[in-house]
Amino acid sequence: MTSGHLQRRLGLTSAVSITVGAVIGSGIFLKPLSIAQSLPSEGWIYLLWVSLGLVCLFGAFAYAELGAMFPEAGGQYAFLREGWGRTVGFLYGWVFFWVINSGTVAALAVAFAKYLLPVFGIDAIMQGEHPAYVTGAAAAMIIGLALVNHFGVVLGAILQNASTFAKVAALGLIVVGGLVAAGGAVSHSGAWIPIKTVETDISTAGLIAAFTGIFWAYEGWYQLPFNAAELKRPERNLPLGLIVGMIVLILAYTVVNAIYLHVVPFEEMRSLPKDADQQVPYLVVSRIFNPRTGDYLTLLVAISVMGAANPNFLSSPRAFYAMAKDGLVPHALQRVSPRWGTPVTAIWVQAIWAVLLVMVMQSFKDITVFVVFAGFLFYAMTVAAVYRLRQSRPDLPRPYRCSGYPFTPALFIVVSILFVVALLYDPSERTNALYGLGILATGIPYYWWWNKRYPAKQA
Repeated sequence: MTSGHLQRRLGLTSAVSITVGAVIGSGIFLKPLSIAQSLPSEGWIYLLWVSLGLVCLFGAFAYAELGAMFPEAGGQYAFLREGWGRTVGFLYGWVFFWVINSGTVAALAVAFAKYLLPVFGIDAIMQGEHPAYVTGAAAAMIIGLALVNHFGVVLGAILQNASTFAKVAALGLIVVGGLVAAGGAVSHSGAWIPIKTVETDISTAGLIAAFTGIFWAYEGWYQLPFNAAELKRPERNLPLGLIVGMIVLILAYTVVNAIYLHVVPFEEMRSLPKDADQQVPYLVVSRIFNPRTGDYLTLLVAISVMGAANPNFLSSPRAFYAMAKDGLVPHALQRVSPRWGTPVTAIWVQAIWAVLLVMVMQSFKDITVFVVFAGFLFYAMTVAAVYRLRQSRPDLPRPYRCSGYPFTPALFIVVSILFVVALLYDPSERTNALYGLGILATGIPYYWWWNKRYPAKQA
């Protein structure tokens, strides 16, 4: 079977677009309500959106150093392999396949379906009565994205650029409308009654819920290094793509939250039903423009979610490609289309598993907690690899050195560890965390069996 090679075709614009596009998706639309209902004041909302965004930026500093050192396919897998060895690298790839990447795709696909179907007259009641509508639309999104990325990284990047610019422009319209609304031209029609089922004081459970929601909204900030082997001038474009992209995200999220809170006052937001996640952006758009425009918001969110899922096919299959090259998974995952220059087998295996997850997934919230918990276990280890490699391989060229070292990576690691421990401590989230640990544990016997069966693969 003929196999091609990954090709360097992506520039700085695509690098920034991948970072921003991988992140802006469901979080900024679906999480503000639960975050507001978990915290006692507006000040806490702004504090956490900015501070946790900075934490992710500090993680991006470390990833930028590692990506510039190892500008190859595989991203975080390659960083963990170089920093901590093949076993740790494999366990990350195992969890990445079964939980992080596939779970993200599945969750985003279900969110996409729930927001797209009303455009065709299939409301929430009909979706509940006929769940096949949601499953079918979600599966169609996954297969469609797999097809786009099968036929070339440039085509996938074009889709990513278009969806990123569209979602940023749409959020920009909300901001511009919000500035107009600041002049007082906002209708707050409709009575609301404060309820007592939300947090009135800061609490551990409230902070955990807010941290989980905000970290989900920033989920995907690490995606760009997976495309390092396809970036032009990766020693320059990879760090800039990560850092500029994260700064854009922090500013965008802060401003959009300010608009939300101006148009839907904090106490009103807290009075909304807990399961009405889509109501905050809907009310904002309805009041800034008109109710009819608010009805079209579902299409905006669907496009945004699809754009957020695309990097999971544009970037993430490169990790499985790299693992196959290292002999840690079946060789077929290494195959690159000689015509299109994409890791086609890895793309389609991931798509099939994501579709299967859609068929069994029960809760969008549970999946997001599941993904965030599993992800932060390895984000902390990856950032810690910066310290290890500076000690063990000090002579390696470092075109970019982590800004704020050693303090910024240390802060990221501390926050990540505390967050993971808190999820295990919280009774409402412990089950999802233990599922993540269980899947991690199943990778150990597989790794032992694979190396025993294919000892020649070990290098």
